[in-house]
Amino acid sequence: MHFRFFGTTETLTVVQDPYGFLERLSRKLKAGVMGFYGRWGLPVPRRVPLSLCVGITKITKKNDPSPADLEAVHKLVYGNLARAYEEQKKYAGYAARTLVVK
Repeated sequence: MHFRFFGTTETLTVVQDPYGFLERLSRKLKAGVMGFYGRWGLPVPRRVPLSLCVGITKITKKNDPSPADLEAVHKLVYGNLARAYEEQKKYAGYAARTLVVK
C-alpha cells in the first residue's frame, strides 16, 4: 500500500540558504538540517485542506531478488502510484500539477 498526500507542499515554506550554511552544518552534524516556517512565521503548519490518495500494489516476496526483479517492483509500485495520482488529483483540486518521482 502506498500513499500520496495532496496539499502538504503548502503547509510549510522551506528556507533557501544561498550561502550554504545549513549544508555545512548538516555535514558537520551528519544529520539533515533545514529551516522552515509556516503560519505567523513560526514552525506551525498553515491550515490548508489535505487529501490522501491510496494505492494498493500486490508484490510477492522473494528471498534472493535479482536486480531485474527489484527494477520490476520499482516500476510496478511507482507506476501504480503515478496512475492513482493522475486519476485522483482533480478531486483534490490539483488538476494542473504533475507528479515527479526521483
